[in-house]
Amino acid sequence: MKSNCWASILGDCGRGRSREHYISDGIIDDESVLVFGLPWCRDKPVTIGIKNAVAKILCGTHNSALSEFDAEAAKLKKFLINNVYAPPRTGTTITLDGFLLEKWALKTFVNLGYIGGLNLEQSKRLEPNEQIVRYLFRNEAIAEEVGLYFVSGKVNDENYRAGLTWDALINPKNPAEVFGMTFAFHGLRFVISIPQGHAEKKIARLGLVKGVDYSNAEIIYRPPNVSLRSGTGELREIDLQW
Repeated sequence: MKSNCWASILGDCGRGRSREHYISDGIIDDESVLVFGLPWCRDKPVTIGIKNAVAKILCGTHNSALSEFDAEAAKLKKFLINNVYAPPRTGTTITLDGFLLEKWALKTFVNLGYIGGLNLEQSKRLEPNEQIVRYLFRNEAIAEEVGLYFVSGKVNDENYRAGLTWDALINPKNPAEVFGMTFAFHGLRFVISIPQGHAEKKIARLGLVKGVDYSNAEIIYRPPNVSLRSGTGELREIDLQW
């Protein structure tokens, strides 16, 4: 019988099928979440309980192996809520594991692609890249410049948005090719790129998309630091260790 675990290529599935949150519940504080664009809610947004925002797309063994990625994303969420949306504290800094955060973003990209939920046009299941699966679960090296990019921009109490929004990156010459996704994490903008090689120019060529001007943004692969300065000068810093 064919496995419904997207990491089955590793050949070590176990503990039966499990319910994986396609969006980590640790980055959502509310008991319910507004979802839109997934296969079952493409026409209009639907509110569901966060406990129901799951799909049987991983076995129990592989699902449990992702918990430390979710925990690192939850740390970033808590920092942004306490220091961007809430009144900032002078000199506030957090240090995070960049690789864990990158792996959280990659597994979220795979989850959404596997359920056909990367954007309104993508309805077919997107099988994960074997290289990405081996990086996530075996910590095997991935090709140069594959992974997480930071996109500069303003984040303040006026444009801050709680939660996660995303969109697929699609090759305009081949609409069937999805090469990554853009996502906003509690106001911070990132990109996940899958093909080997530098993606900065490819991301910049997106131009103006849904209010984000990628052509004028600073785009940084695996940023060592993200600085957020308030209008009154307080500095909040996110240090990422790679």
